[in-house]
Amino acid sequence: MELIGRINRKKIYYIQVRNNPNWESNLPKNDWIAFTVANKEDEELIPSVVKICIDKNVAYTSSTGEAAHHTEDYFDEEIAWNMVDYELKTKKEFDSENLTPTISDENFEDSFWFTYTSIYDDNFLIDKIVCIDFTTQKIKNQLIELIEKVNNGFILNNKPNES
Repeated sequence: MELIGRINRKKIYYIQVRNNPNWESNLPKNDWIAFTVANKEDEELIPSVVKICIDKNVAYTSSTGEAAHHTEDYFDEEIAWNMVDYELKTKKEFDSENLTPTISDENFEDSFWFTYTSIYDDNFLIDKIVCIDFTTQKIKNQLIELIEKVNNGFILNNKPNES
């Protein structure tokens, strides 16, 4: 996992999962945002990556790319199964306040804008965004350019820079 930039207090990290067998060992242990980028040809990677992110206590997920909605559906499904598993093991009802929120948008810039401006939690600081790149294109440079533009005052699609 590589720190590629900051936007105000949020650190932006990048990790490529394709052909990187040790990628998951570098993920944060809690209180982080997964910003996933996957296209149709990456769908076979989605289930295992989602499971690992949930196991690493991701606080929020934001998915983008051609497979954005598919990725979000996998996150939602894994969260639901974990909730059922918890209830079966503990015989207690799962507290819905602890559900991991998910969102998706196929537009890379819009999804990134939402991720760094709108995701927060009143109970703890979420200052790490981990871009998990499933793609063969390796979108690292595109993300670095976008971070630089934002830090230089660029406003995405007429949205104010609120972070």
